[in-house]
Amino acid sequence: MASPDPAAADPFFRVLRERHPDVDVVLLPPTRPRPADPEAWTGDPEAVADDAVEALRVLGVALGTDLPLDLRFWKHHDEAAQQHLTVPTSFPAPGREVAELRRVGQALIDLGWQARPLERQARPTLEALRDGHRLVAHVVEGGIDLVLTSRPVADSAWTDTETTGAGGRP
Repeated sequence: MASPDPAAADPFFRVLRERHPDVDVVLLPPTRPRPADPEAWTGDPEAVADDAVEALRVLGVALGTDLPLDLRFWKHHDEAAQQHLTVPTSFPAPGREVAELRRVGQALIDLGWQARPLERQARPTLEALRDGHRLVAHVVEGGIDLVLTSRPVADSAWTDTETTGAGGRP
């Protein structure tokens, strides 16, 4: 006995098969993400979030400006069972964008980050790394945009937190 046609169960592929019977439809099974990186945090995800937001707050103080930190979201890694907190922010610097980007780079170095310019970008951009966090700053018209991506947090950290009430490192 032939196994049921998985394409027939999906409305898109069913119509495709009806309109184009000469086309072979191959549906692959869903992929499983690889395990989280060994250095991915397995403790309380909020500890990583607090650390990332604090790093931006300290940078704002060093620059003498308030960086809005209201927007933050967790982004799931496409290939691994882990997530990163992403915190985008910006500050105005009309007419002095490149000078301010240099000042951001120097402030990051003074705060212990490893900062360097990124080559071959459409606009002046720098990247800084520290404690697994990555910050990218680039010039936009009238200011500087910054995006902090936290160190990776293993998906299991959320499960552990939900089950035990607190995350933990193995």
